[in-house]
Amino acid sequence: MATSLKTLCWVIAELILIFILLSLPGSDMPDPNSWISVIMSLPFADKIVHMALFGSLALSLFFHFEMSEKSSLKTTRTKALALIACILYGIGMEYYQKYYVPSRGFEVLDMLADAMGALCGLPVFDFFKKMYAQSFIK
Repeated sequence: MATSLKTLCWVIAELILIFILLSLPGSDMPDPNSWISVIMSLPFADKIVHMALFGSLALSLFFHFEMSEKSSLKTTRTKALALIACILYGIGMEYYQKYYVPSRGFEVLDMLADAMGALCGLPVFDFFKKMYAQSFIK
């Protein structure tokens, strides 16, 4: 139970982190000479950040469900629903940015990057699950 609570906190922290980062106005970027600005000016850096954020969110959901005591949360169906939830959260965040965040807009490519990141979370989870199979055995 304690492990499931820890993983739930991880999921909630991921949701909050994504919300905060995607709520930053585009004009709030740091000094153009800072290392963050230099990295973000690289081609596709924005899309890679989206993929990492939503891949991490999906991964946290998969671990949370796997550590649960309920066997119904360890199914393929549950993983599929978690992926759908991550993708819908990404779409919702794009609409949120469009209407409520100054200097940020709606980008279909960001939504695709969010979906790709979430989908990439599944093979990463399966890799860790196989690698650390003993940790998952209850």
